[in-house]
Amino acid sequence: MNGSMRVVRATLAASAAVLVCACGGEDTAIDPTSSTSSTLRLDITDAPVTGVTKVWVQFTGIEVKPRNGQPQQFTFSPPKGYDLMTLQQGNAATLLGDSTVDAGEYEWIRLMPDPTPGALYIEGTGGRRNIRIPSGFETGLKLQRGFVMPAGGRADFTIDFDVAKSLLAPPGQAPDVMMKPVLRLVDNIQAGTLEGTFNPQTLAAQAACTGTAPRVYVYTPVTTTPDDLYNPESGAPDTLPGVDPLVTMTAKPNASGIFAYRIAFLPANTYTVAFTCNVDDPAVDESALVPNPITFTLHPQAAVITAGQTTTANF
Repeated sequence: MNGSMRVVRATLAASAAVLVCACGGEDTAIDPTSSTSSTLRLDITDAPVTGVTKVWVQFTGIEVKPRNGQPQQFTFSPPKGYDLMTLQQGNAATLLGDSTVDAGEYEWIRLMPDPTPGALYIEGTGGRRNIRIPSGFETGLKLQRGFVMPAGGRADFTIDFDVAKSLLAPPGQAPDVMMKPVLRLVDNIQAGTLEGTFNPQTLAAQAACTGTAPRVYVYTPVTTTPDDLYNPESGAPDTLPGVDPLVTMTAKPNASGIFAYRIAFLPANTYTVAFTCNVDDPAVDESALVPNPITFTLHPQAAVITAGQTTTANF
């Protein structure tokens, strides 16, 4: 396991850190007053992580909690499993197909990981390792924010499972790895896509980019001081608290051999987009590293994401 997998930022334990665009996308083709029920669909996607070839997660069910009611449970038999490494660059898989729920306000969604030994694991340079989720098998992975299910309509959400920020390898846990899930719940109707390419001359001007794929960082709110993926729990306090990336994406060569990236499921908002070719080890505060701190290149300074549209930010 390389440095980027040793420690990652984890803001909560089994109750996952959540950034939610919780508007409840309504299908305007359906009369929202015609029913007291609504249709819910959940997909799952992933932000990439280096040093790993497979991240297998498996779920036995999902619960959704109405604000003034008891949780409604959907049980998977057999359990549903996903290789999160295949769900990148805008790809997603169906976690819960069109399912009927009561219309109204909801407090949370809970994913129930499969407690069967070996049901969750990673594969990479260190071989196959089981994933442990502290208390997660008992309490589930809760996205603790509200959303609305429109009467007579439907809402489609995507759960962004950010593996790069979720996996840890704390001392004494080997050969297993620990997962403290960092999840985002995104209303698909309120989300857009960011994509772009890299001019070879841009990369040639960066010494660190020689033979190294650039990695794109997306920040909100807009910032002029982008930060790395440092986990302050691993050492001294973060030198730039509050400007952590919302999501990162490693660019890949396209059919023309040009590095390109695509980041889907971004809530409509204004973001800062930056990139670096420097190594970003979450166990090290590279922003304060002496004598060679991590260097980000900004272009453009801001990118405006519009629901249902693709925004281009080239470097």
